[in-house]
Amino acid sequence: MAGIEIKELTLVNEVAKVLSRGLDFEEAVSEILKVLYSFWGAEASFIAIYDRNEKVLKIVKAFGLSDRDVRRAIFRKGEGITGKAFKTGIPIVITDLASNPAFLNKTRIRDRLKGDEVFIAVPIKVGGDTVGVMAVFKTFSSKESVEKGIESLMVVGTMIGMFYRLSERIERERREWEEERKMLQEELRKTYSIHGIIGVSESVRNLIEVVKKVASTDSTVLITGESGTGKSLIAKAIHFLSGRKDKPFVTINCAAIPDTLLEAELFGYERGAFTGAHTSKKGKFELADGGTVFLDEIGDMPLYLQAKILRVIQDREIEHLGGERVIKVDVRIIAATNRDLEVLVREGKFREDLYYRLNVIPIHVPPLRERKEDIPVLVEHFLEKFNDKYGKNVKISPEAMEALMEYNWPGNVRELENTVERIVVMHEGTVRAVDLPPHILAVRRRGGTETLQNLPETIQATEKEKIIEALEKTGYVKSRAAKILGYTLRQLDYRIKKYGIEIKKF
Repeated sequence: MAGIEIKELTLVNEVAKVLSRGLDFEEAVSEILKVLYSFWGAEASFIAIYDRNEKVLKIVKAFGLSDRDVRRAIFRKGEGITGKAFKTGIPIVITDLASNPAFLNKTRIRDRLKGDEVFIAVPIKVGGDTVGVMAVFKTFSSKESVEKGIESLMVVGTMIGMFYRLSERIERERREWEEERKMLQEELRKTYSIHGIIGVSESVRNLIEVVKKVASTDSTVLITGESGTGKSLIAKAIHFLSGRKDKPFVTINCAAIPDTLLEAELFGYERGAFTGAHTSKKGKFELADGGTVFLDEIGDMPLYLQAKILRVIQDREIEHLGGERVIKVDVRIIAATNRDLEVLVREGKFREDLYYRLNVIPIHVPPLRERKEDIPVLVEHFLEKFNDKYGKNVKISPEAMEALMEYNWPGNVRELENTVERIVVMHEGTVRAVDLPPHILAVRRRGGTETLQNLPETIQATEKEKIIEALEKTGYVKSRAAKILGYTLRQLDYRIKKYGIEIKKF
């Protein structure tokens, strides 16, 4: 008896090992049926799962049965031994397979049986729900217990049921993720379509025409311009307008990743290539195969890596760190920099041959101060975006728009976007010039010269804004706001009254 118990325990243990291997449901149950044969001597077996749409039990995997036999075997609830085990949720055992009319023989297995097999149909359950049936054909020796066999199969059936429910959840999440990915891809196509490059200036119109022409080619592109001008937006627009739009768009910021990691990120590595490389890993170029690699801030790439980038452009080949195998990659390269690469070439900090390879099609994105006629269009675009995001209806007054146009925007479009978001978050209704951030008011220009005549008014507006900001941050607890501002409570109360600041109650 002890030997039998060990045998049944081994069976359950082997099934647990299969379920821990990360297989999908059908692969897992196929392996489980092999375990039933190898460790328990089940000559034939199958697992049928209930199809809620067609309202029938269908065999998903079988052992010892042909594909033709499997296709024939479809059971309704209560039909045959399999259907009854599903309907009642109780295991059913029959021994006289040759003569018992309850055994429908849909799989045509009866002719291949020796005659002493026992047929056991066990419901596959999850909690109170029955999701399918596990059926086994087995010859029991005189030392084996059918009852213990049923108990073991019930345990295995429960394990399969739990795994099925987990697999259902994973599959549902996968489908949701896939739908989300498709929706996101559609959004990206809209956002990074040519209409995502916003402006009415001649320089932007010319830029749009260049992007349209470049997108239809596979040429290497070098995008130059100051930080915040939208170089990554241009790169994405080129990709999503190209024939590679359904393939990956992979970005790597050459300035943000340490030199020691950049090579591994770009080209991948083999196991043991360096300390901590416990497994091999694909690099960005492999991951982007068929798509586009965007090398942002390429002017900061170390010289020793520039030679390898040159090889990718010339030969479309890479090698893993620690590897010797040459890997072919089909990628389009778009590079961007806010540095003057010609100066870097003269200083010996950038390879001349790489510069000319990258500079096949140069695209320069002008700073916002050189296309100020685009500012109102951009402001309206960002207002719509953030009003929608925060559920508001903030507007910009003409005088505030004039102030925004007078400011030089050293951070370019990115700074403008951040400013508009701050305005929407901090204000309601129509925003006046005095409500704008102090650094914008401080440099207002009239007639091309800096004016100081409104400096006292500007200082007061700045102080008022800082007080409101501190109060909002502390939930209008004046003692805490005074501490942030470096005022005494009395000084803060004086200024609140002076500026007519409303103290909100929560």
